[in-house]
Amino acid sequence: MRPVDSGAPALVRSVAIGCMIAIAPTGLHSQAPDSSTAPTDTVARRIDGSLPNGRIIQRLVSRADSSQRYALYLPSSFVRERQWPVLFLLDPRGRALVPMQRFQPAAERLGYIVISSYNTLSDGPIQPNYSAMNAMLDDVQQFLPADSRRLYMAGFSGTARFAWQMSTQAPGTIAGIIGTGASVPGGRSWIRSNIGRTSPALFGTIGTLDPNYEEVRELDAELDAIGTAHHIERFDGGHQWPPLDLSTRAVEWLELNAMQRGLTARNQPWIDSLYGSWRARAVRADSTGDAPGAARSYKLLASDFRGLVDLTTVESRLTALRADARVRRAEAAEAAVAERDARLVEALFAFVADAKRAPSPPSVDDARKRLDLDRLRRDATRTDDSTSAIASRRALERIFSQLSFYAPRDLLDARRYSHAAAVLRVARLIKPDDGFACLTHARALAQTGDRPNALQALECAAASRQLTARTVEGDVLLEPLRGESRYQAVVRQLTPER
Repeated sequence: MRPVDSGAPALVRSVAIGCMIAIAPTGLHSQAPDSSTAPTDTVARRIDGSLPNGRIIQRLVSRADSSQRYALYLPSSFVRERQWPVLFLLDPRGRALVPMQRFQPAAERLGYIVISSYNTLSDGPIQPNYSAMNAMLDDVQQFLPADSRRLYMAGFSGTARFAWQMSTQAPGTIAGIIGTGASVPGGRSWIRSNIGRTSPALFGTIGTLDPNYEEVRELDAELDAIGTAHHIERFDGGHQWPPLDLSTRAVEWLELNAMQRGLTARNQPWIDSLYGSWRARAVRADSTGDAPGAARSYKLLASDFRGLVDLTTVESRLTALRADARVRRAEAAEAAVAERDARLVEALFAFVADAKRAPSPPSVDDARKRLDLDRLRRDATRTDDSTSAIASRRALERIFSQLSFYAPRDLLDARRYSHAAAVLRVARLIKPDDGFACLTHARALAQTGDRPNALQALECAAASRQLTARTVEGDVLLEPLRGESRYQAVVRQLTPER
């Protein structure tokens, strides 16, 4: 089934961030993707009946739309005589192999076809994502024995929001979503208008340092109230795809949910084994005194395995933990953090709005005061209050993403170079050596005529070892620096192409 994409509503950007953090924007190279257990076939071809099983086909040209490229994985057990669930992966920077190599091991073990686009995007027009999904859907449905009842999408940040948007544009097409680092295209009203009990099941993940942490926590509560099947887990990390073990649990949960819904045959030995494994994690948290973590795990168990196993002991322990003073204190602390976070978001967006319309660039001192930067930087290092420390680190990540990417992007587009340089100076108080922030700062400073500081920022960007000579020499905003010897030295030390 192909969605009607003309006139599809645009995504509403999160009050936090889209996908700046932990993703290398254009001009900077991301880290190499994780290694995979499956070999990678680099031969370019089109999808047909001759593709090998058990190998990641690195790059295929879509038959439905020759402008589209994707990677494909067929499990070793793949045969054309049966239908297979399909997992569509949408990286917000089109790095198809990054999520592919996280989800491939579970897809091999559980028997999923995986297809990952090189054309999906975030922080821009939504149309490229519809084009990418349409092409992959058409190719899979025409040339592979796909189970039309079990089509799943996995998105990160802006593409996680897009997965929800796609599910509303093509009702009934998507059985489940793996959403990382973001909630939905809009706020609470969007959830209540577009999500119900028959909506796609959600396995959500969020890093404890992800600036979008609170919106995903709110989504969890909203889906609880609606009764939509979901499982949301946090992991230690920032704004990024989940680690391999959590990616594996995500696919396992899709399989479990399919058995609950009657979309695939119930395999009780497998269910019992999975339950034992997941319950062991809850018991470990409980035995180490992590009552809040144990309560979260038992709650998920009670929801995930309802009607599949005997949950008497789990529900009994969950009832006891909900009355535990440690759990209540943790819940109160999280509520207080969420309230403070909302105030910080308001202050940040008010500062950015004022910076964009003010005739003069904002000062560093004003930014430090309005954004409470000194307290946040101090609290981020606290060892006596981990909840406050983590919340402060999340807030700093949000401020950094807005002032190193979103606000400068808009200001540079408007040719307000002094304003862009000013907000980037504030961003670099948080991460002085970030390669992308340094590069953007160099571009803005070069246009203001401040060559010494522009060259210093460019040298900082080069030191990140993520920059190429082609990126620098092709950037028109760096033109004022071309004749400088320090500029030439930077170009000589950079990798010609990667």
